[in-house]
Amino acid sequence: MTLDVKPEIAAALEALASAKGLSVEDYLEQLVENQLPLKLEDATRAEGSGMVWENGLFVYRTGRPLPLRVVDDAIRQVREERAQHILGKHS
Repeated sequence: MTLDVKPEIAAALEALASAKGLSVEDYLEQLVENQLPLKLEDATRAEGSGMVWENGLFVYRTGRPLPLRVVDDAIRQVREERAQHILGKHS
């Protein structure tokens, strides 16, 4: 496999790999291994845990809908955090 990257990215990768005492190839291999599940079946399900691999990340599936209160609380919290972030920038 070949990966073409911009020179500045290549330089950054070389610096990071060197700082860990690794070749760029070994450093990239470690990065990829840390991001991928060990086996394909691990990616699609994690032995009864409810975790499934969807669109590049694990999602918790119970088979039951979330209570409306949980959804409302989550939306309210996100809106409050966004408002604080926006208002904090303009104060």
